[in-house]
Amino acid sequence: MRTMGRAVLLLVVVAFVAGVWDARYGREDGPGRSPAPFRTEPLERTRLSRPAPALVSVETLERDGYDRVVFTFRGAMPGYEVRYVSHMNDQGGRRLPLRGRAFVAVAFEPARGHDPAGQATFPDGTLTPVYPALRQVRFAGDFEGRVSFGLGVAGRGGFRVSELRDPTRVAVDVR
Repeated sequence: MRTMGRAVLLLVVVAFVAGVWDARYGREDGPGRSPAPFRTEPLERTRLSRPAPALVSVETLERDGYDRVVFTFRGAMPGYEVRYVSHMNDQGGRRLPLRGRAFVAVAFEPARGHDPAGQATFPDGTLTPVYPALRQVRFAGDFEGRVSFGLGVAGRGGFRVSELRDPTRVAVDVR
């Protein structure tokens, strides 16, 4: 009887550890998981990561029914704010020209896009893919622990945000 009790206890512990592991390191589209719905209202996730995670890459992908921008970080998951704006400004308040009919502001905090010597930690540039929804991605600034981007999109079809692990990534999908 003691052996049966230990086996049940071991099974419970293994199931718990597997659940914790999946919650922390689970892949993007695991079986039985449905993605978040698309939205037009602002989305904010606050985190107090120290040290601030470093942005290491930005890439775009065309998917079936939506387009994706993937921000990859070294370190912990940053906080983020994603919202539609009437026009995009850089962190200095200057208007940031973007292709598209609608604009999505994406900001990460705490985050950094430079190393202690002031060198960029990611290839800084403008991405202009030829996708149905996503028209352009532009870096808008890196100042006082906040890294910002503007997304030019075809219209206000909605966005969703996914947190991905191994490596740490934030994906913004637009349609």
